[in-house]
Amino acid sequence: MEELIEKLKQEAGLTEEQARKTLEVLWNYVSDRVPPFLQGQVKKMMGMMANKGNGTDNQQDDDLL
Repeated sequence: MEELIEKLKQEAGLTEEQARKTLEVLWNYVSDRVPPFLQGQVKKMMGMMANKGNGTDNQQDDDLL
């Protein structure tokens, strides 16, 4: 997730807060369109993206999801 936040900051010129809010809106959009039985898998996938490369469980990213 941090990698995506950095990408949004660099490529779209967003602030940290704007990038995080963008991801929150995106998650809400996707979760509203995914059947309830798949939401856990989508959340898990996004969680794996959040933890990819940093080797830690980032609680702030989990709160977003």
